[in-house]
Amino acid sequence: MKRRSTKYLTALAAIALAVAALSGCASDKRGTGDSPVANHRGDDSPADVTNFPDHFANIATKCVAGAPGFRAFVTTREAAPVILADPACKG
Repeated sequence: MKRRSTKYLTALAAIALAVAALSGCASDKRGTGDSPVANHRGDDSPADVTNFPDHFANIATKCVAGAPGFRAFVTTREAAPVILADPACKG
């Protein structure tokens, strides 16, 4: 009996964490809004974009503001950004 209640409590805790994490992801209807930036002073410079044919993810890349020597790569697919060292990215 104790094992069964532990399983249920674990499952309930996992569901509660997932709901809490997913409910605060975005503030707009479609979930595509940008994350807030303190005082709205983010790096708004354009990114270099590589457009691929249909069914392939497009890639945008730019130097990471505030982190000299690093470049971020993002895609139109649901994947986390990749950040790599890049000597061309200077302060």
